[in-house]
Amino acid sequence: MFDYLIVGAGFAGSVLAERLASQAGKKVLICDRRTHIAGNAYDFYNEHGVLVHKYGPHIFHTNSLEVFEYLSQFTEWRDYQHRVLASVDGKLVPFPINLDTINALYGLSLTALEMEDFLKSVAEKRDKVRTSEDVVVSKVGRELYEKFFRGYTKKQWDLDPSE
Repeated sequence: MFDYLIVGAGFAGSVLAERLASQAGKKVLICDRRTHIAGNAYDFYNEHGVLVHKYGPHIFHTNSLEVFEYLSQFTEWRDYQHRVLASVDGKLVPFPINLDTINALYGLSLTALEMEDFLKSVAEKRDKVRTSEDVVVSKVGRELYEKFFRGYTKKQWDLDPSE
């Protein structure tokens, strides 16, 4: 007889099952429709010794030392710094847009406070926010919208952001 039945052996289900068993002394049955644990983060070594990410790569990140130390009981970590760069105006700049993006794109050396003022100066006031274009233009202005958001949104969703 089990105290708990947990459906799903991804991160959430696995952690819940482990905590109930190890901290509360409960008997737990964990079920998953797949034949493995770890959900979409599952990986395995194939017959050639190659680590395969069956559902694509999944990067775990946390700012919590408590979470990091807890998970370190069950895994080894590989140091990895994930960077996403966008090609804009012939330059590779960090994306999503942040202070480094603006400084690299415009050849500036803004501080965080100056960045706030910069964005306020380029933002376009919208009386009514009806579209994703309205949202973005009201926060970062027309130029950054055109450089970063318009084409991406159209490509990703096959929908013009003005719709």
